[in-house]
Amino acid sequence: MRVVIIGSGPAGITVAERLRRYRKDVDIILLAAEPGPPYAPPAMADYFLTGRTQMLFWKDRDICERLGIDLQSGVAVSMVRPATRVVETESGVAIPYDRLVIASGSNLYAPIEGCDLEEVYNFKSLTAASALVARVRQGHVHQAVIVGAGFIGVEVALLLRELGLSVTLLEMADRIMPKMLDTETADIVRASLDARGIHVRLETKVSAFAGNGQVARVELEKESVPGNVFVAATGLKPNVAFLRDSGIDVGWGIQVDNRLRTNVSDIYGAGDVAETVDRMTGERYVHAIFPNAVAQGDVVARNLVGFDTLYEGAESMNSLKHLGLSVMAVGARSGDEELRRRSGNMLRKIFLTNNRIVGFRLVGDIRGAGVYRSLMLRGTVVTRYRKRLLDPQFGMADLALGMNPIINASDHSTTG
Repeated sequence: MRVVIIGSGPAGITVAERLRRYRKDVDIILLAAEPGPPYAPPAMADYFLTGRTQMLFWKDRDICERLGIDLQSGVAVSMVRPATRVVETESGVAIPYDRLVIASGSNLYAPIEGCDLEEVYNFKSLTAASALVARVRQGHVHQAVIVGAGFIGVEVALLLRELGLSVTLLEMADRIMPKMLDTETADIVRASLDARGIHVRLETKVSAFAGNGQVARVELEKESVPGNVFVAATGLKPNVAFLRDSGIDVGWGIQVDNRLRTNVSDIYGAGDVAETVDRMTGERYVHAIFPNAVAQGDVVARNLVGFDTLYEGAESMNSLKHLGLSVMAVGARSGDEELRRRSGNMLRKIFLTNNRIVGFRLVGDIRGAGVYRSLMLRGTVVTRYRKRLLDPQFGMADLALGMNPIINASDHSTTG
C-alpha cells in the first residue's frame, strides 16, 4: 500500500510516524511545500530568540530517514485527481497513491490592500518567519507595525520587541486575542504588553499597506501609521485551492466525518485544513492549533491500517508563556455561571453551565489547568468541588476525596 501525505506539519508528520509504527511494509511519501525537515510552528519564536532547535524540530531532523519515510521537500501540489488516484505537483510530476492524506495546513488570510507586497512579512511558516527575522537582524529598521493582535500577532510583537524594535500592534476588535480571551483577561495581557513597551491600538481598522515604491505606512480611516517593517497577522485560511475540481467537499476547510474521512473514498483530512466538530459545543469549524493537529494525525493513521477509530472532537485551547505571565485559555469564554479569583495580575476564571466546567482562563499561575481540562472533557458535575476549585492547589487529591463515598456521605444525608 502506498500512502501519500500532503503536508509535513504536525498533522502530516504524525500520520507518517504513527503509520510506520503500525505497518513496516507501507510505502509512505510525505510532500512538504517548505524546504527542510518537519518542525513545530509554536516553537518558532523561542527558536529565533534562543537558537534552541530541540523544540522546533520536535521529531528530530532525521525522523524521515530513520523511519524510511520518503520526504520530498519543496514540493507544491497543484491538483488531486481521485478518479485516477494521482496527486499532481506544480512541476508537473504525477504521484500515484492508494490512500491519500490531506494535511496541507493553512495560509495567511489578509484581506487588506497591499498585503501581498514583498515588504509585508508574516509569521505563518518557518520560511516566512526566517525572512522577517533576517530583515530585522540586518539592521536599519527600528519601527515595526503589526496588523492583527491575535495569538500570532502578540507572539510576533513580543519577539520583535525582544529583538530591539519599537512595536505598534493594531487590532480591529475591542480587545487583544479576541478569539482566545474575555475582556478582563485580555486587559491583563494588554497591560503586560504595555509594560514591555509595545503600543497597542484597539478598534483600529487597517485599509491598506501603502508607500511609494516600498511599503512605508499602513492606512487607517483618518490617519496613517508609519514604520519600516510590517507584519500581517490577520488570520489563517485553510490551504485548499489545489482541491478545485477534485470532487472533495470543501467549505472553509475540508469536510471530514468522525473518522476524518472526506466524501471521497480513501482520502482523509487532518490539521489546519480540516473542518472538525468541537468536542464541547458540537459546532463544526477549523480548529487550527497544534494539539488538535497531532491528535487528528494519530486518528488518521489508525484508520489507515483498519483500527476504525473515532475522533472525539477538537478542543479550543491556547497558551502564552512569553509575557512574564503565563496565560492559559481553554474552552468557552463564558457560561451560565462564573467563578473567579483575582489578585493583581493573577487571575483564575472558571465558566460553568449546569454545574459543569465549559471553559477556564488562568493568568499568572496555571496550576490546575490539567485537572480543570479533565473535568471539562468528562462533563463532570463539580458541585462537590466548588469550594476548592479556585485554589491553585486544587488537584487530583481533591478529585479522589470527592469520589470517596464515605467521606462524601454528608452530601447525600437526610434529616427528620
